Amino acid sequence: MEIVVDIDRKELKGSVLITGFRGFGMVGYLVSKYLALLLNARKIGYILLERTPPMILIEEDGVGYPFDIYYSENPKAVIVVNRALPDKDLIDDYAAGLASWASRIGVRYAVLVGGLSRDYMSEGEEYGYRHVENRFYDGPSLEAPRMEQGLGVMGPLALLYVYMDYFGVPATIVLPYSTVEEADYLASATGVRIIAEKLLGVKVDVSLLENLAQKQKEALQKLLEIMVSEEKGEEEKKEGSGIYM
Repeated sequence: MEIVVDIDRKELKGSVLITGFRGFGMVGYLVSKYLALLLNARKIGYILLERTPPMILIEEDGVGYPFDIYYSENPKAVIVVNRALPDKDLIDDYAAGLASWASRIGVRYAVLVGGLSRDYMSEGEEYGYRHVENRFYDGPSLEAPRMEQGLGVMGPLALLYVYMDYFGVPATIVLPYSTVEEADYLASATGVRIIAEKLLGVKVDVSLLENLAQKQKEALQKLLEIMVSEEKGEEEKKEGSGIYM
């Protein structure tokens, strides 16, 4: 694994490292991507693996690589946008390498973000997210309860949390309640707002994500109406078939 940056790592000291992956609701990816956009962070580098996923994406801010690194000076933040997942047999190397790099550059703390299934959200939920910190975390406190006993995190986010602890990097995981199957823009808006306001101390406009959530809701409603209409039509055909015994 190689981390390529075009900035002196001394300038990155004291930054808040933020990253996530394409898990439940794609929350980890969407939050890191839109935070980079909303904070006007500039691309300072990328990550190469033994087998880097063969892809690039043309996005709002230019050409996106599988694993890009962005930097915001105010607030001071390093954001790793994972547009892809490392191969399964390279996830351990990726997590260890990123955590080791975070330790070497001297980040203030790391914020790892992902989705928590809404199946575990109680009725009348007030906060919309849960969190859990490692033993070194000394950053701002969050208002929501910690993730409940019996729940857990799996995949690269969990492994990254373990390696942050191993290398002595203060870290917290922020987990907005999310759908599981499809992109959840509303959960991502919650993640962006919580991280920006509570952990970075800045206000951001999440209306873009909220608008995407509304469009998604309207599209799903339209699809549901079409399905109901088609089912109704099939029933009417059966009723009007004129076959009697």
